[in-house]
Amino acid sequence: MSATSQTRPSLWSRVRAHPRRLVVGGVVLVGAVAFVLWWFQPQALLFDRVVDEEFPAVATEPSPEPSPAEAEAGEAGDMGEADDPPPSLEEEGAAEDTVAAEEPTAPRMLSSGRFESRNRYTVTGEATVHELEDGSRTLRLEPFESTNGPDLYVYLTTADHADDDAALAADFVDLGDLRGNIGNQNYPIPDGVDLDVYDTVVIWCERFTVAFGAADLTPRAE
Repeated sequence: MSATSQTRPSLWSRVRAHPRRLVVGGVVLVGAVAFVLWWFQPQALLFDRVVDEEFPAVATEPSPEPSPAEAEAGEAGDMGEADDPPPSLEEEGAAEDTVAAEEPTAPRMLSSGRFESRNRYTVTGEATVHELEDGSRTLRLEPFESTNGPDLYVYLTTADHADDDAALAADFVDLGDLRGNIGNQNYPIPDGVDLDVYDTVVIWCERFTVAFGAADLTPRAE
């Protein structure tokens, strides 16, 4: 009785016999890798976005340049004032009060709080709310540092920092994309937002509906 030996075809032979399968498999693999990089963005963990914004200030309009006629009138007035008597003490005091009233008002801190990390992520730094000279309010983060990730936002929420993620995202005000996961940064607060109600800052990942960190804002004592 004779036995006929059979050899299994090699992998390369099978690939050559079915080139379409190779192409389809390669397309599927590339598509899967592209999806993972787009949706999960693991590369974000390897790179930091660093910002360093100046403390917010109210823009002031520059004083207009005097016209030629006004300049000549001013020079004539200066020449005529050479013979005028020196101002009285009352006049000097009134002038000083006028100058003091024109000086810009320094931003006033309304509240502050320190970040607490959540969900195995790390967020450190302080959140402070300031009222500027024109009455607008700004949230400032400094010295801020957070684990990087996709779709990170800055929220003001009604929940407390220790509440679960569902509570943190139940009622919030979106202040915009997180500009950088490291560094000082400012976020204007819309008019009409009640900071006695929306009193917790959250670094929120919209992609995976999870909080990276949160800070309860405590009003500053007057």
